[in-house]
Amino acid sequence: MSKKLLFIIGTRPELIKIFPIINYLKGINYTNYKIVATGQHKDLLESYWNVFNIQPDYELNIIKKGQNLTLLTSKAILSIDELLKEINKEFFPDVILAQGDTTTVMAAAMVAFYNNIEFAHIEAGLRSFNLQHPFPEEFNRKVASIVTNYHFAPTTIAKENLLKENINEKKIHVVGNTVVDTLNYFVENKILENHNFSNANLNNIKNTTVLITCHRRENHLNLNNLIEAITELSAANKNLTFIWPVHPNPNVKSKVKNSVLNEKHNVIITEPLEYLDLIKIISSSKVIISDSGGIQEEAPTFGVPVLILRETTERPEAVNLGYSKLVGMNKQEIINAFNNFNPIFENTKNPYGDGRSSKRIIETLISNQ
Repeated sequence: MSKKLLFIIGTRPELIKIFPIINYLKGINYTNYKIVATGQHKDLLESYWNVFNIQPDYELNIIKKGQNLTLLTSKAILSIDELLKEINKEFFPDVILAQGDTTTVMAAAMVAFYNNIEFAHIEAGLRSFNLQHPFPEEFNRKVASIVTNYHFAPTTIAKENLLKENINEKKIHVVGNTVVDTLNYFVENKILENHNFSNANLNNIKNTTVLITCHRRENHLNLNNLIEAITELSAANKNLTFIWPVHPNPNVKSKVKNSVLNEKHNVIITEPLEYLDLIKIISSSKVIISDSGGIQEEAPTFGVPVLILRETTERPEAVNLGYSKLVGMNKQEIINAFNNFNPIFENTKNPYGDGRSSKRIIETLISNQ
């Protein structure tokens, strides 16, 4: 009898990276799985279910206005646990799978452990070695690792991190990052090539784009440094179009939308972009300025350098190869790196994966029956 797999998804990046695994299951006609949406990024995810042709079987609602991390975490744990009790007879999972380092992932791991269910951690072993950067993600993934049965590490560096924490090597599987599977799917099926921007303001952009994203909690207090850097860079580079899709967090949104950047003719400030819009901009960018972990992984596929708005990164592979650079939220560091950092991509091979991660993950799970 095939294993019952329960995917728990809370945020947009989680869906993006779990999509190819579910797509692979569809391709081999494996139907013994269900999908839970916790609602951690409910608004951001709404259109994404349709983009990926996936619909959740169960929907939770763990977000309440004004809640802090303590309330979010407790609500996530209770909601997932209550769901397991409700579906006990119709679908009690053999393995719970979750991706990344969000509150949803940590809660899913804890509930799996409390209910004696195997837990599979997709993208296991990422470490910044600083609990405050990124906050609270570094804590979340370390907690998840304690109870994980299947550590699906994207790289050998991630595996080494787990071994240093005395994780049993037999439980660690280096499979690559599933985000590369997702990118390959859209490129190989010419979906990206044929995609038209949903935002009309983006239709005329060429290969003269600079993409900016910033959403990490630890960067909120220094957001003005980034705004000032982009103000200077946009003034000095009239031939470039600076595109900033603003995260809906009010701490970010209000500062950016009320800034002097709105007066710049070559700066486009938008709402969060649809995934295909975002990937198409990434593929045509001259450089990206971002604190996003996902973008650090996606950009090398298209040979685009990233200036990382963080003091440290749990994805050092591209930095080690000279494809990306840590600049923090220091205004002058950002400007200097923008003007002087010009890496040469020897090939288009992405250090984070080869596009076959989903196959490895499912084969590992199915072979361990």
